[in-house]
Amino acid sequence: MLLIATDEAGYGPKLGPLIITGTAWEVQGHPDRESLEALFEPLRERNLCGENSVVVDDSKAVFKPSSGLAGLHAVMSACMHWCKRPEDSLVDALPWLAAEDFDSITSTPWLSTQGEDLPWLTREQTSQCLQNWQATGLRLVGFACRVITAKEFNDFCARGANKADLLSQTTLNLVKKLAERHQAEAEFADCEFTDVYCDRHGGRRYYAGVLQHVFSDRVVQVDAETAKESSYQLVGAGSRLSVRFTVKGDRFTPVALASMQAKYLRERCMQAFNQYFAKRYTGELTPTAGYPVDADRFLLSIAELIEREQIKRETLVRAR
Repeated sequence: MLLIATDEAGYGPKLGPLIITGTAWEVQGHPDRESLEALFEPLRERNLCGENSVVVDDSKAVFKPSSGLAGLHAVMSACMHWCKRPEDSLVDALPWLAAEDFDSITSTPWLSTQGEDLPWLTREQTSQCLQNWQATGLRLVGFACRVITAKEFNDFCARGANKADLLSQTTLNLVKKLAERHQAEAEFADCEFTDVYCDRHGGRRYYAGVLQHVFSDRVVQVDAETAKESSYQLVGAGSRLSVRFTVKGDRFTPVALASMQAKYLRERCMQAFNQYFAKRYTGELTPTAGYPVDADRFLLSIAELIEREQIKRETLVRAR
């Protein structure tokens, strides 16, 4: 079967992009959730990747700003090699990884370069880690992301929607894109099942409407909409698609990997963001992670710079 898992980073901040990432996996047969947990368990064990000891877990558990991005960078390098991607760095990979948003990224001055362009680890450095992961029989066949800039965020909300709608619609359109891309491949030609796992989107419990909107060629059937999980079956188009939104869904390893990838991309974007404004600021500018209180401090500090550079607020700051 084809398994797709998603998560986001940057939903709460006022500054910087919202990142949504999806991972796509080839899984033999159609195992239940408990069996899948056991299959993915080796990815949660520590492995040496270059000089880094890495483990796949929720990004909030494995990433600390004080320790830097080396661990997440190593995991991203291993993912690139697992998918047999030829790109040597994030800047090279962005046109493929964030194809839908590449123009908006490159036209946003404070995102147009992701800081220092570090090369991925070599295949030799990731080989032992990948060997252990691949011994599970699982295969990471691809991943992709959306990088929603403040301008895109504000344009969406200006049409009468809210950021919860933005998160759900963008996530499910990314799922649809990944499903269509990989179902067209030879190994999935006879694939009857696609299972999708998502971390729950804030406090939202009901997703049937947005699922029907995105997957208009299918019939949405509600399995359950409980305090812990909302699950659905989407029937049609010659296959069955199941979708789950689970509280603390990032405890499930494929979702955790999407969480780590999204966090890595968000941090690289914020590096570029802070470097852009620091270079144009007179004096020393304390960087920001973009969360509301600190974002207000940062915006007050660069108010003169914003005016001098004639930066439109709606391209820089999320309205809600």
